[in-house]
Amino acid sequence: MSAASSEHRFVHTPRSAAAKPAPKKVTPAEHRVQVAAARLRVTLDQRLGRETPARTKALAKEPI
Repeated sequence: MSAASSEHRFVHTPRSAAAKPAPKKVTPAEHRVQVAAARLRVTLDQRLGRETPARTKALAKEPI
């Protein structure tokens, strides 16, 4: 049989069986970068008169 056979067309993985990515463990170096980026975002939003999400503000307050 070839790959284009009629039997092969109907083989699908069920949606419920799709693998979800495991939560990634953030390294200390990556966390420092995220905090620095959050601080920049808060500053930029203040200068542009935009509202910053609470999650970003909380991250910006964490020590590096």
